[in-house]
Amino acid sequence: MYEMLKNYWDKDGKSRALLYMGKSFSYDTMFSSIDDAAERLATVLQEGDVATICMPNTPECVYCFYALNKLGVIAHMVHPLAPVAQLKKFMTAAKSKLLITLSINLDKYSEIAKTTPIISIHPARSLPGIMRFFFNLKNKPYNGDMTNITPFDKLGKKHVEYAPKADDTITSVYLHSGGTGGEPKIIELSDHAINSLASRGLEALCTDKATGMYMLAALPMFHGFGLAMGIHAILSHGGVSVLMPKFDPKTTVKLLSKNRMHFIIGVPNLFRALLKRPEFNGDILKNLYVGFVGGDCAPQDLMDEFNARMEAAGATARLYEGYGLTETVTVCAVNNFKYNRRTSMGHMLSNLDAIIVEPGTTEPLPSGEKGEIAVAGDTQMNGYLNNEQANAEVFFMHDGKRYVRSGDFGYKDEDDYLYFVQRLKRIIKISGISVYPKEIESSALDLDGVTGACAVEYKAGGKTRIALFLTGKVHDAAEVKNKIESDLSHYAVPTIVEYIDEIPMTPVMKADTITLSARAEELSRGKGVGA
Repeated sequence: MYEMLKNYWDKDGKSRALLYMGKSFSYDTMFSSIDDAAERLATVLQEGDVATICMPNTPECVYCFYALNKLGVIAHMVHPLAPVAQLKKFMTAAKSKLLITLSINLDKYSEIAKTTPIISIHPARSLPGIMRFFFNLKNKPYNGDMTNITPFDKLGKKHVEYAPKADDTITSVYLHSGGTGGEPKIIELSDHAINSLASRGLEALCTDKATGMYMLAALPMFHGFGLAMGIHAILSHGGVSVLMPKFDPKTTVKLLSKNRMHFIIGVPNLFRALLKRPEFNGDILKNLYVGFVGGDCAPQDLMDEFNARMEAAGATARLYEGYGLTETVTVCAVNNFKYNRRTSMGHMLSNLDAIIVEPGTTEPLPSGEKGEIAVAGDTQMNGYLNNEQANAEVFFMHDGKRYVRSGDFGYKDEDDYLYFVQRLKRIIKISGISVYPKEIESSALDLDGVTGACAVEYKAGGKTRIALFLTGKVHDAAEVKNKIESDLSHYAVPTIVEYIDEIPMTPVMKADTITLSARAEELSRGKGVGA
């Protein structure tokens, strides 16, 4: 990955690479900082080690990620808000030799230094001067025990002679995922797999070039979509990655008005937040080239509202949905200007293949028949770390190609558009009939003012029941149930309809169905419903 990025730097070092809190960084500056980070980290790490990066999207997160890649060190990417117990568990499983984190996290993570060295980076290190001043004024420095904790800028330096890797298929990145079976796993990705997706970046974006174009990088780098597309793909093609430690719709609109936001990628809630801004309107929308939503299923009403806003403004941009999984470096199919079909996930990217198989088998199904989606191609993961059983279950060969099971239920139409129906593990059986929560959610989202929906399975009286959690405008439960029965069947009617402030999310930004199922069981016991 370092070398792929370097290929563009060699062509044009003066152009912008990063935009962070209003401050621009050229490719020259970025590479100088990456090489500086490599020389510092080389004093405490060596090729083959694993180092954990637990940071939001800042320039230093980018520098350290590529510095580790230059050194041949595996970058273990973790959610920057991970609880200390979870972080320790992840680092143990990854056999991590080092933690790289922000100094403001030391109050929470300092106990890790009892067993593993920590490199701390000041959060304001790359901020513009006035912002750095106010940050330091507002935030107190860590005053605890510094044993085994070293500030990044106090590390020594060791000369690093870069040589291209002899084998780019070896594992270089660890990402966390629920896995295609729903159990937490560490996914091993190679430079080859990530570079293969990045090489298709312009194809996915449906543009001939990205030079000088700005992409929102609000999805964190522990998220495969954020890492592969928001950072690596756009930078490898000479674009500008707009780093946001936390998504800020107001700032995004301001950048759009200044023609510094052309590609927006994000989860559904990100686009909902933009649509709520009254200033996300009018002529400034003409500066946007395209938007892509992923990470979770996008309700059709969201797509329609966004695209209607664009049409009203005379803007050519559209919001498209794609499909992917971390096991294939995220995006592998996408709708775009050239190929798109309503409610589909789009076409597979070039030289990637998807087949639909009967769940639990390797038998392909014909067009239109629903089954498990399986994906083949050069963006595949190397496997799940130290999990031979899971690897044996997830990979299979067909017609000379190695496929990875997605754990997703879907189908392909006669024109090869891919459709996602449901996570296999979320299909609910009611009286022997398969019920799809996604269809329940889509039906509920058709109701006026309903902004979010999540249908989950729960047990009551030994029987399987359905609970539906909603956000937005409150409708009478009977109205919701009648709508679902009318659209689907009486098997799909939820026993519980509950309104909540927001749908809880997992660290990888998917609806937290486990938490909601537990909540449904509590409601069932408390209200005596669903038995």
